[in-house]
Amino acid sequence: MPYHPAMPTTLRVALIQQDTLWQDQAANLARARGFVEEAARAGARVAVFPELFTVGFTMAPEPFAEPIPGSTVAAVATLSREFDLYLVGSMVEAHAPHPRNAAFVTAPDGSLLAVYRKLHPFSYGEEHLHYSGGTACPVFEVDGIPCGLQICYDLRFPEPFRALAAKGAEVVFVPANWPARRIAAWSTLLAARAIENQAAVCGVNRVGRDAMGLDYPGCSALHNCFGDVIAAGGASEGLVVGDLDLDQLRAWRERFPVLKDRRADVYPQL
Repeated sequence: MPYHPAMPTTLRVALIQQDTLWQDQAANLARARGFVEEAARAGARVAVFPELFTVGFTMAPEPFAEPIPGSTVAAVATLSREFDLYLVGSMVEAHAPHPRNAAFVTAPDGSLLAVYRKLHPFSYGEEHLHYSGGTACPVFEVDGIPCGLQICYDLRFPEPFRALAAKGAEVVFVPANWPARRIAAWSTLLAARAIENQAAVCGVNRVGRDAMGLDYPGCSALHNCFGDVIAAGGASEGLVVGDLDLDQLRAWRERFPVLKDRRADVYPQL
């Protein structure tokens, strides 16, 4: 997607580090309004919730599965309209033979802008037994800025990030439920995906402990196109807000054309 001079030169993003209430859709959606209101007060244009923010990383997804669009998307879209924000949510989508772990984006006018289904169910945690994987990496625009989505375990796979970059994505949002025991990998991989694709990568992780006994340390972060941390959170619930410099990103891609130097002829299977 080519750069156009009218495209914004900065983007303020709010990452919502919430302590997700286990399998309580109504309560989590009720709490969402406060987070979105706070993001709007902070001047954010985009606010991003963690993975499966209405239920937690459940391996019993069927009772919470619903279509997209459906009631969860409608509730988030209402907040987008009320606060004039782009919102990134994540939910259990109805699908056969298993539900899908899906992220979606609502626009300030309340429309459904994009849907992404997690490509790589987390087999180490048996997610693949309960969720079907997606098949596509869509690129969508936030005020003309090309963006993409990945979800949690997808971060360990460089290929979809490269596919998004090849399609022009400048910003990638990564909602997650990434546990404390592997948090070093989270921070390292967020930086790596940013560096290798000369993209801004925004990873939002939940905090607290879930019903399965897993602890989540937050550590949400905004990384610029060099992999540098623009803003980062600790282990407390709240917002992580930062400004992405898109002029810097575009200039770096132009001056140091890594993507153009790929040898796709040598690795066509990728």
